[in-house]
Amino acid sequence: MSDLFENAAPLARGQTLSDQATEALRRYVVNGDWPVGSMLPSEAALSQKLDVSRSVIREAVSRLKAEGLLASHQGRGAFVSSNRSRMGFSIDEQDVDNRRKLAQILELRLGVEIEAAAIAAIRRDNADLEQIHAAVSAFAAVQKFGPEQVRAGVDADLQFHRAICVATQNDYYLGLFNYLSASLRETIEAGRNRSVERGGDSREAAEEHRAVAEAIEAQDSLAARKLMRKHLELSSARLLGHLWNSEDRE
Repeated sequence: MSDLFENAAPLARGQTLSDQATEALRRYVVNGDWPVGSMLPSEAALSQKLDVSRSVIREAVSRLKAEGLLASHQGRGAFVSSNRSRMGFSIDEQDVDNRRKLAQILELRLGVEIEAAAIAAIRRDNADLEQIHAAVSAFAAVQKFGPEQVRAGVDADLQFHRAICVATQNDYYLGLFNYLSASLRETIEAGRNRSVERGGDSREAAEEHRAVAEAIEAQDSLAARKLMRKHLELSSARLLGHLWNSEDRE
């Protein structure tokens, strides 16, 4: 069997076998375990290593060809053609329904928005501050929310974070935030609905927003970074707590 499998791990069962196999093969490519130009092991070897049928392997290879990661050379099999997918970064819609994966997505959000807050504190202008404070006020207005106010609260919450990304004057921060927020919006709304059912409100989050906004206005990047980290860590814990009890599924 090829030494390209030296660091490979068997598939974990979860989604469809084709999805699992595709992700496994993709990981070998993008992580550099299979260098560009290298030939893939045979279908039989892949099938044995990943403990799936050869038809599943064929499906996975076909998907990675469509992504531009693999290419076929007639009579010689499949080769790694690129370690960068044409499809780019994506989050599967089902991932936000899995507690472990949702926690990972929220952790990714920390990495983006903590530094965005620090940069916004340095680069913000008066128009940025106006938008940030407007979002703070809009969220505070529905901090004691009822079921009919949940959506407005989520709108104001996301607008606050979006305004901070705009203030970085870096379109990539805004683009990544927009993608993450679109992926998380329904989940955040579901968490807020659960909170309402339990008599909760958003007063803590509203105060956290205010503190971050004040640090950005003061152009204190260290405080903005620290306060945004605190806010996102607390809000992530609140969301996961609303959606799952300790006895619920992973």
